[in-house]
Amino acid sequence: MKKRSHIISYFLLVLGISFIGITGCKDEFFEADAGDRITPDQFYESIYDADVALNGAFVYLQDVMPQLIMLDGLRSDMMDVTSRASNDFIDINNQVFNPDNPFIDPSNLYKVIINVNEVLANIDTIEYRDREFTEVKLHQYKGALVTLRAWSYFTLARLNKKANMLSGNVEELPEDLAQNLMNKGEVIDSLIDELIPYVHGTGITEGYEEIRFPNYMNTKALLGELYLENGNYFEAVNYLKLACESYRDINFFKVDDSYANLSWETIFSDAESQKKENISVVPFSREEKQLNPIADWVSPDCKYMVKPSTMLVDSFMLQVTLMGDTMDYYRGYGVTFDFVDDVSSMINGDYYYINKYTLKDDDPYSSGIIISRAADLHLLLAEAYNCMNDASLQDISLMLLNDGAKALGTKPIGYNIWRDNIGVRGRAGLANREVPNDMSLEERALLIEDYIMAERAMELAFEGKRWFDLVRVAERRIRNGQDGAKWLADIVAAKFQDDPAKYNEIHTKLMNPDNWYLPFE
Repeated sequence: MKKRSHIISYFLLVLGISFIGITGCKDEFFEADAGDRITPDQFYESIYDADVALNGAFVYLQDVMPQLIMLDGLRSDMMDVTSRASNDFIDINNQVFNPDNPFIDPSNLYKVIINVNEVLANIDTIEYRDREFTEVKLHQYKGALVTLRAWSYFTLARLNKKANMLSGNVEELPEDLAQNLMNKGEVIDSLIDELIPYVHGTGITEGYEEIRFPNYMNTKALLGELYLENGNYFEAVNYLKLACESYRDINFFKVDDSYANLSWETIFSDAESQKKENISVVPFSREEKQLNPIADWVSPDCKYMVKPSTMLVDSFMLQVTLMGDTMDYYRGYGVTFDFVDDVSSMINGDYYYINKYTLKDDDPYSSGIIISRAADLHLLLAEAYNCMNDASLQDISLMLLNDGAKALGTKPIGYNIWRDNIGVRGRAGLANREVPNDMSLEERALLIEDYIMAERAMELAFEGKRWFDLVRVAERRIRNGQDGAKWLADIVAAKFQDDPAKYNEIHTKLMNPDNWYLPFE
């Protein structure tokens, strides 16, 4: 019961703080310790306070996301440990989950939920105090908050296969947490029901402009991912496509040539300002003493405890370009990873380092962490189309994966406004993935799925997606009567191919789907 008691003590600590602790200074929006504590009845008076509250609820993702990035990379085939690694990182890499390991502690996600609940329980009062804060605006602000909370619950469910769901906008700790325990499927169904009323164009927001809240998740994108996880591919396609078409602007989220070739790295070097690609970003700032710790963990000039896996490096190196040579020139070497020039590291077999979070040479500790972006949605949409057992829809899947709608003379129905879309591989200057004509529909689906997963591994490397991708696809293959467990185990255990005993140990452990989730004690 160690983990459960840890969560309870954490909740009691949070409940001892009456509010998120923000002053009226904009520069301190993301400073959790700024200013004197204030109570809700002293706050929530204007639309400005509503904006401050949104930022205050979001701030705790600065603790959540670095933790998730490392947990994802080391559990999957994206990262490996270096000779300088801590025991916490070594354990995760070996699929060992000690309750005292801070990287598997769920309390930061519950902290987000508690703070969202606090805002939701009080934000209605602003409507009566500020004429600018209309009923429509209230609904839209609530939608952003409910989406953040839903993302947090969804993440917990994908980590632990269950979550403690607090009923409504509960600000206090229930006497019995176990009574709120839901399994992953129940959590997803509950979250879908919560989110649908906040989709733009339904209910109270009908006919009003869709608002984009800085750094917050897109409600339609999250709905699409929830439907993809529970196997409702029709609705997954519907909402993921709507998410790519958000804000009635054909320039947003279409994977056009804005970040093609050498421009691709700007998605990460200046993440917050890249609005055409990045949907949700957690900002960090050295100036505000909010440092992104990932730079410390990955840089050879710092602790350098983790590195890119050999498989990931090789996958970039073996890509075929439009010119016919091999190497992913724009996303791989020099951008996602780079070569170590430290002799002592190389002697220990550590040749590469993760560069995605050190692209800001002058200030890597201020690098933002992307939660959601356009290429992510495109590849999820491609995955959903591919799962619908229809050859024509699989062609759309390949279109999104390869060189996009722009390359087609006749565009699929509903894709006319995607005229500048050049696809994920097209944007990287890579040759199309091809599917043999003599394949059955099922064989074709598996091959396209493998292509999509390989592309997500490269395009979204070190962005916290890989482990959830592997589990989602493996579980789907098991439901379809295929050997999903072996598929996942083969991929992850390959990190240990130079150590047969360790390979067999990890492979055996991952053949049991129960071991795909963190212990919930």
